[in-house]
Amino acid sequence: MKYVLFFLTVLIISCSSNTNNYSNNIISRDEIEPNDTLEYSQFIDTDTHINGSFNDSNDIDYYHISPTNGFAMDFAVSVYNRNANIQLELLGSNSILFKLNSKDILDYNSAINLDDVFFNENDYFLKLESDTEAKYELKFIFKNNIIVNNETEPNDILSNADDIDSPNELIYGYFIKNSPAITIDSYIKPYIKTYNIVDIDCYKIENSTDIDTSINIILNDAEDIDIVLFDENFNYIKSSKDRASLNFLHNQTYYAVLICYGDKYTAKRYSIHYEFN
Repeated sequence: MKYVLFFLTVLIISCSSNTNNYSNNIISRDEIEPNDTLEYSQFIDTDTHINGSFNDSNDIDYYHISPTNGFAMDFAVSVYNRNANIQLELLGSNSILFKLNSKDILDYNSAINLDDVFFNENDYFLKLESDTEAKYELKFIFKNNIIVNNETEPNDILSNADDIDSPNELIYGYFIKNSPAITIDSYIKPYIKTYNIVDIDCYKIENSTDIDTSINIILNDAEDIDIVLFDENFNYIKSSKDRASLNFLHNQTYYAVLICYGDKYTAKRYSIHYEFN
């Protein structure tokens, strides 16, 4: 699977088998003001716990993330004012990699957790905003022995599909609305509703053997998700909900497109895999 930053991967559940004990190594720091511009962003390069605050609704806090001891990060922000609407953006060198608003999270409980965020660049910037005064805590944990497979954003079009390399291999992802207007792949568009979309995730499956068989594609920890299947030439095959069965012909490539609809998303990671019938 290609290692660019995912998105993420958001919230609450870590599927990593990493057993390092970070509690003895994490550094505790206070937010350093001013940090309201990229130029003055607070530098983070190791496991760090930060106590910070939004002084008012105009306060913006930037953190410059440059890990030196890992290519993946677990991140958490906890906010003491439950009424505060928190906006979080992770910025790469040329774009916003993802954006989260606490008001859009169905099961938000004053905490946002991002597990197994992958890095393919040396530097990222975290931007935090609030619509009111609030205190918060941040935690950054870096690691380099992670073995979990995550979706790689952007994967909302067929040509950027993530690979599911083998049977029963779990790939983890999130349905998160990254922008108000989602660009819909022209191959996918005729077969889905084009409104009220939270997220689209595409996955690629190949049968590199000389055996014709059939498989089940199974989505776990997510409900009422549309699955649309395409062949190697992006021709439509079929649609279903939450799981799908497919003739798995030899030396063929297939695409499974997951579409999540709604006004809000849940703070829960899903997994997808396939198994032979």
